[in-house]
Amino acid sequence: MLRFPFVYQLSLAPVVVIALLTGLIGYSLFGLAQIRHENEVVQQWVRITDRLHVAISTGYRLQEITTRTLHDERAIPVFAPQEYLQQSAIFSENLLYPEVIYKMPSDLRALVEKEQAIINDHARFNPENANSALAVLIPRLEAFNSALWEGKRLAYANYYTNLNSVIADLVETSLYTLLACLFLAVILSAITVHSVRQRIGVLALQARALCSGNLVPVKAPPAVRDELDELTDCVANMTQRLLNVVAVEKFLQGVENERKRIAMDLHDQALADLTAVSRALEAAEKLPVTEQADQLAPLRGEVKNISASIRNIIDDLHPQTLDILGLEAATRSFLERNVARVPHWILRFEQETERTLTEFQRVNLFRIISESVSNVLRHAHATLCEITLHTVDGHIVLIIDDDGIGITTLTTSSTDRHGLSNLRQRARAMGATFNHGHSRFDTGTRLDFRWPLIQSVGSPVNES
Repeated sequence: MLRFPFVYQLSLAPVVVIALLTGLIGYSLFGLAQIRHENEVVQQWVRITDRLHVAISTGYRLQEITTRTLHDERAIPVFAPQEYLQQSAIFSENLLYPEVIYKMPSDLRALVEKEQAIINDHARFNPENANSALAVLIPRLEAFNSALWEGKRLAYANYYTNLNSVIADLVETSLYTLLACLFLAVILSAITVHSVRQRIGVLALQARALCSGNLVPVKAPPAVRDELDELTDCVANMTQRLLNVVAVEKFLQGVENERKRIAMDLHDQALADLTAVSRALEAAEKLPVTEQADQLAPLRGEVKNISASIRNIIDDLHPQTLDILGLEAATRSFLERNVARVPHWILRFEQETERTLTEFQRVNLFRIISESVSNVLRHAHATLCEITLHTVDGHIVLIIDDDGIGITTLTTSSTDRHGLSNLRQRARAMGATFNHGHSRFDTGTRLDFRWPLIQSVGSPVNES
């Protein structure tokens, strides 16, 4: 199913059902229009036959009047009798009815017009001519009436046949349409409920994880189409903000741990060596002057060792080569001091990419590289390692590949899992994503750090 906005998903089933019912109503109206047309045709035949029947009946009465007038012993009246006038008006009204005239054949229509003029000549009333006209006209009207009754019977038969057909068609169409409405309403409602429940379920899982403190980055929707997308986007932003806060806390905790380590290094190495030198000086002061030179000569070497130890601690904190020569030179210096011949290290740093880094990012990348190198040296048993820094698709990418024993074995140790967690926290502190998987060699691990190039101008996490 295509991804529709939340409101459209809820209204999809009602809209489809309403559309089908609207089509059914339109089809029913069309069927009713057909029935109405057939009814009008039948009513037209009824009116025509009724009018013609009245005309024929009135013609017979006119014929009786004219016959009675001819056989009357009295003189024939000059003007038509009142009864004749009434009956002739009824005769003309029904015989000249437009629908009756329309159904007449042309010869009969001409005969009606001719004989009707004689019958309606009231000013020169002639019973004999009127009777003759009626005698000619009435048989033709009787034959025409018989033909009309046959057409009427056929119209009735067609009417009932068409009526039954239209009613059966309407009933069948209505039944299938209602079944289709029911089926589509159930299917579309089920799909809508499944889609909405799935999206709400994902939001519920994310909110539950957020409440339980199990912070996992939430993927924001590519485009906000509806309220659920807006809610997902808010949860993603909230989760990312909390991740940034946790990253800062972890980073500060790492800084505090680093301070403890420095204090321990100073206490265990430099301070212990200085205490030994101080005691040696005190012992030398008690000796004669001629013997003090022999006691002080070895102390010069001890002082030099203490100075070198303190310099190493300072370099571990913030190597001077990182500010003077850059990240690649600082990385090479670190590898030369801490790595033997195996594994063999390959550095591939793009100068343009390194120049886009801020001071904060350079320090964090150096910490990430140094901690990753320490993990490889302690656990990977690798013979070849490669560190790559370059720009890909608008992202700065740091990749560390080795051909060691692989990520599965590497992650079995709780210490190593802690090391990966530290790397992930450092990545979040600088707004980067961290992933690990199989390296580009036959065996080994790949550590992948990347963040948008637009963030190279500053670090929102560091500023916060």
